[in-house]
Amino acid sequence: MNASPTTGSRRYSKSVRRGVNSAHVVFAVGLLGIEWVMLAIAVVGRTTDDRALQHSAYRLMRVFVFTGGIPFAVLALVTGVLLCLNTPWGLWRHLWIKVKIVLLIAVIVAGAGVISQFAHRMIAYSAPDANADALPPLQTWHIVLVVFQVVALIVATALSVFKPSGDRSRGRSAPRRRPGGAEDATAAADRSGPTSASIPTRRRVAAG
Repeated sequence: MNASPTTGSRRYSKSVRRGVNSAHVVFAVGLLGIEWVMLAIAVVGRTTDDRALQHSAYRLMRVFVFTGGIPFAVLALVTGVLLCLNTPWGLWRHLWIKVKIVLLIAVIVAGAGVISQFAHRMIAYSAPDANADALPPLQTWHIVLVVFQVVALIVATALSVFKPSGDRSRGRSAPRRRPGGAEDATAAADRSGPTSASIPTRRRVAAG
């Protein structure tokens, strides 16, 4: 994600840009790993018949939400926006950047606003002395949301790699020039066509 600043606008130094970019990669990839672990825990909680294991899985999941998922998502979003504002891509110039930002925001909203509440309720319903009748619908919707998060992060990662609306060359490249400013002889000759030196001179036929 990154800004096409006008001439004279501030840019990060090379070391700062590398540091912010490295942080963005770490948080984004780390978030994908956390969500994959969350999906594995959700599947275990849905398929196991061991109530103690189920209850422990949902308690662990809630810890992951608040100590890993939400912080990593926010930091990935912040570092991504910082890269956009100080590098040539721009914040809103390209569609893939807009989609990536929207996906990260959706992951944050799903994790902080919905999944954390689901985890809290599933902890209560999976307790040994609780009524577990309301648990299966919560488990199903919870898995759906976590799958959405994983898919959204995979798409965001792919967009960062392929950059589908990135800069493309327009037209033919400009002719090469020598250090003194003169054009490359081959390029100049190609454009100007045949010269007088390349046209054979006809011999005059002497009048006899």
